[in-house]
Amino acid sequence: MSDYLSVNGCDKCEGCRNDCCFNRRDCGDSHIFNHLSKEELHFLMGNKRQIRFKPGETVLKQNTPLTHIICIRSGLAKVVSEGPKGKNLILQIVKENNIFTGGGAIINDFRHFSVTAVTNLDCCFIESSKLFELLTQNSSFSVELLKHCNSQHLKMLNTLINLTHKYMPGRVADTLLYLKDQIFNSNPYHFVFTKQELADMSGMTKESFIRNLKELEESGIIRHSRNTMEIIKEEDLTEISKNG
Repeated sequence: MSDYLSVNGCDKCEGCRNDCCFNRRDCGDSHIFNHLSKEELHFLMGNKRQIRFKPGETVLKQNTPLTHIICIRSGLAKVVSEGPKGKNLILQIVKENNIFTGGGAIINDFRHFSVTAVTNLDCCFIESSKLFELLTQNSSFSVELLKHCNSQHLKMLNTLINLTHKYMPGRVADTLLYLKDQIFNSNPYHFVFTKQELADMSGMTKESFIRNLKELEESGIIRHSRNTMEIIKEEDLTEISKNG
């Protein structure tokens, strides 16, 4: 079960009730919340709730009303498009210092995706009605939030395009490079995803993913164990990604 954490128990920022959900030193000066005045930030954060989720727990559910946005303070989560007959597609991995609505904000106020915790996940839930009120009052904040949402949607669109246009080896290469470069920023990196989750990122069955992964390992391009993935020949893997 997820745990409710007292707002006053926030250890990321001073005066959490009146401040943003993130450590501004980590976010940088360009973070979206830095475009709000102290009063606006206080208004937005006044009734927020901090929740801690365990791996596998649902944070946001597809097709439910969009009543809150989430700020991910720490941990990893997956953005999932839930298809018919239990077929899921992981469109994006989100990590700390990120804001997510689940899609549908302002348009129809329903979530178009699910968000599920991959690791222990600390989130702040903020009332979406307060966010929308600020959008009409602060044009600078509105522009930055629009940029952020568009960036997320373009990343997911790029994922769909690659899955549509590439063969299985190219999809597997994309997944491994994406995790190395954009999520873990290291090589080798600690393996926190199941084979099924990696298959869902690659748009294929678990059996097909494992078979293609084994072929990459037999070619000496990667090395992996139960908990670690290492890309040995990155140029070769990049070439496979490009050629699809």
